[in-house]
Amino acid sequence: MKATFLIEKEFDVKYVIIDVEPRYIGDSDDDDMPTDFPMLDESKKCWKVKVDVETGVIYGWPKGDVRNLHIKVCDMGTYSLIDSNGEVIAEIHNGYVPNGVIPGSYGDYIELNIDGDGVITNWPSSPDFSGFQHGNDD
Repeated sequence: MKATFLIEKEFDVKYVIIDVEPRYIGDSDDDDMPTDFPMLDESKKCWKVKVDVETGVIYGWPKGDVRNLHIKVCDMGTYSLIDSNGEVIAEIHNGYVPNGVIPGSYGDYIELNIDGDGVITNWPSSPDFSGFQHGNDD
């Protein structure tokens, strides 16, 4: 006989992985993300980064590249919480952006100010992971 139980457990969240397809990628003034934006894949469709949740550092960010990112993702993308062993703790697939962790607004936007060291300067000092706990996954 199978049974499902909800068990409360404490996790050590180390990273969040943001894997999204911005709506408007291109090189006109109307686009959200230029085609030369760091960490954009070769197809110029997906942007995937791994961020340290305590420091807001984006791993692999090119030194000296300062950017501001304001993109609309329209309930698309995957947001993953990762522990220090590289294990996935929780994920959101094609749901609202968990803005308690990832800066932005209305659950559809990601808004990041990234300095030349790859630090997201508007990263929350105390991230709120509740968006990952309340059935925000399709």
